[in-house]
Amino acid sequence: MFVIKMAAPKAVSVFDAYDRFQNGMKVREDVWDYTTIPGNASMLKERYKLNFGSTIIPEDRDTADRLFAAGVDMLVETGFFNPDLGRVMHVTEEEVFEGLKRSTKRLRLGSGKDEVICTRRTGNTSIRPIIQGGPTGTPISEEIIVILMQAYAQESMVDSLASGVLAAINGHPPAANTPWEIRATLGEIRGLKEAAVRAGRPGMAIKGPDTPLSSTGRLTSSLDSALAKNDMHLCSQLNEMKMDMTGLNLLAGWALNGDTTMIEQMPMFGGYCGGIEETAICGVATTIATSAIFGGDIHLDGTIHMRLGVTTARETLQIAAHVSAAVDANTDILLANQYFTAAGPCTEMCFLETAAQAICDTVSGRELLSGVAAAKGVSRDKITPMEVRMMAEAAEAAAGMKVHEVNSILDSLIPMYSQDLLNPPKGKRFQDCYDMRALEPSDEHMATYANSLQILKDLGLDIKY
Repeated sequence: MFVIKMAAPKAVSVFDAYDRFQNGMKVREDVWDYTTIPGNASMLKERYKLNFGSTIIPEDRDTADRLFAAGVDMLVETGFFNPDLGRVMHVTEEEVFEGLKRSTKRLRLGSGKDEVICTRRTGNTSIRPIIQGGPTGTPISEEIIVILMQAYAQESMVDSLASGVLAAINGHPPAANTPWEIRATLGEIRGLKEAAVRAGRPGMAIKGPDTPLSSTGRLTSSLDSALAKNDMHLCSQLNEMKMDMTGLNLLAGWALNGDTTMIEQMPMFGGYCGGIEETAICGVATTIATSAIFGGDIHLDGTIHMRLGVTTARETLQIAAHVSAAVDANTDILLANQYFTAAGPCTEMCFLETAAQAICDTVSGRELLSGVAAAKGVSRDKITPMEVRMMAEAAEAAAGMKVHEVNSILDSLIPMYSQDLLNPPKGKRFQDCYDMRALEPSDEHMATYANSLQILKDLGLDIKY
């Protein structure tokens, strides 16, 4: 006997989500973290017989389909938790698939001659992903924000700019819910816009803001002369499968204003989810939620290794690649990923980490790559545009390659740096490996980059220039 399922009356909106949180079941956050999430993820791993083995990027459609089904079940059977309200909201499977129908399939980013179109790649096509360059949440000194971002904007393969955290404004820390947070937010965004103008690319799209923590501060980024509607307004889910009131308020405001929204979620391998397959299941669930529940235009991933604090470990690359392949094969969601390397700039290890992730992201079907937060994104000014150049070159070379060929390259590439993830080279600040007047990398930085490119060529990556 066939069971006929009723269609959903309509897709869930962020306002519906808030109402459901208000009326949802109360749950203690520690129970959610330590019982609900790991228990359900483990159960679904067994239900769908998921075992990724040693394969970094899945080479068969069946694995991707089973992982996607597990992610849908994880979202439907678990729901989402609001830590401010201490309540859980739920959606039906029918509502999930109704919501997925509205997934944004084509985004106009930026304006004028600097506009780029982010559209579905559908597997590993020969077209590389959009390249978004910037500090990616790394703290930046206010004295260098404009020239630093100008150096990113002048990179030939950079399509849009990713912001960072302005460490201070007029010498004041941008404490949440203070006037200085507001000033720092506008200082951050306007600094990026000035940088784009100086680079001769005034219409470049921007992703941000990164500095403010409060919803008031973040909504300030949409004021005049700050983020435009075709810039990427960044909102974060919380670990794992959580959305707080700050996020809901941001999404409500930006939705009503017609702004482009990017929702990020960085699953923690070794955290509440548990192992590789369990973390991937949660990753699929949160990616689906971005579109089906919260109405985001593009999902920004970035699986973090809890012990190492990076996205470039073998386990986190495997998780991110499987999540991307599963969602790409079964939905129209636009997919992005962000980069946190262990090593600092001007080191071979930093370049090789970046290349490994760019290869994974490209071949597993992502539409946009955003980075690079070198030195784990925690050391002030330890970022440079050269890491983004490597990200772009590796993505360009990997686009269109066969998955099994890429997995073979990764099996050789990842061991070249993985043994040093616990004790990586610290690298140098932007000020120490760039000419601050000419905005050109130092001879040492260029030589290190060239050596790293040669390693990738020797492994079989066809980098042309």
